Amino acid sequence: MITVYGAPPTRALRVLWMLEEMGLPYQARPVDFANRHQDAEFMAASPTGAIPGIKDGDVAMMESVAIMEYLGARYGPTPIVPEPRDADFPLYQQFLHFGEAGLAAPLNVALGSRFFAPEAEKSNWGATFAVQMVTRRSKALADQLDRSAYAAGERFTAADISCGYALGLAEALGFADDLDPALGDYLARLRERPAFQKASQPNIAA
Repeated sequence: MITVYGAPPTRALRVLWMLEEMGLPYQARPVDFANRHQDAEFMAASPTGAIPGIKDGDVAMMESVAIMEYLGARYGPTPIVPEPRDADFPLYQQFLHFGEAGLAAPLNVALGSRFFAPEAEKSNWGATFAVQMVTRRSKALADQLDRSAYAAGERFTAADISCGYALGLAEALGFADDLDPALGDYLARLRERPAFQKASQPNIAA
């Protein structure tokens, strides 16, 4: 049984969503963020204290996109992970990682400022720059959606899970309206998926 440490709205949502799309059994184990470094079971799965982590038998992993790649490789084939010989595979790889490295990761600065900085520093230069950077970078995804229904072509893939999570962060930070309207329509389509709706429930139980 796969154990997922963490819950929505953290990056654990990516992992839970992928598990739901693949129809894999799992258990979700919430983590108290404030006291996570004292949670020995969680820290064994994610030594940096970053959420999520997973335990799958003797395998322990952290980093949401790496976990998604692991699940697709270990428990595939699955329609949401193109085969390497598939013509859409390069786009899939690009946008799977773009969702974190290009979009979500810079927003850690804005999130940290919003929730942990003193009031006078919540709108600091770094947070503002991060939002502006992501706004600019998001055009690459919007341009791709002008060419195809999803990030990696005409079918839904795990790359859409990765990018969809990042767009949800933009929404939570209050700047989604600054993005191309196509991205809002895309996110709304993703959220209609039953797997997303199940994964995003706060008290999820597989």
